[in-house]
Amino acid sequence: MFCPECGTENPDGAKFCGNCRHEMSTSTNTSNDNHADDVVEIDGEQPTVSDGMKYGILAASVFIPFIGLIMGIIYLAQNESEEKKDVGKLWLYVSLGIMVVYFLISGDM
Repeated sequence: MFCPECGTENPDGAKFCGNCRHEMSTSTNTSNDNHADDVVEIDGEQPTVSDGMKYGILAASVFIPFIGLIMGIIYLAQNESEEKKDVGKLWLYVSLGIMVVYFLISGDM
């Protein structure tokens, strides 16, 4: 079945369009099957962490390591996706490494 608003193809029996969320008309539903429990994945190809945020937090961690430390802990604690966990680990390890370097440099003075 196609959305009357945007023309996107949706599963038969869908109550709302997976693209524009427009309510689907029941009169266009020609199927006798009940697919009310079908899941329509919306924007499934977008990355969970944008490259701008990923590298921005890394750059900020060089100057203020606590940013990477806090963001890394937050992303590891969310348990949403493997990509978020990997980015959280990256921020956490980089910020801890920068902290160690700062402590070694400050100890020599």
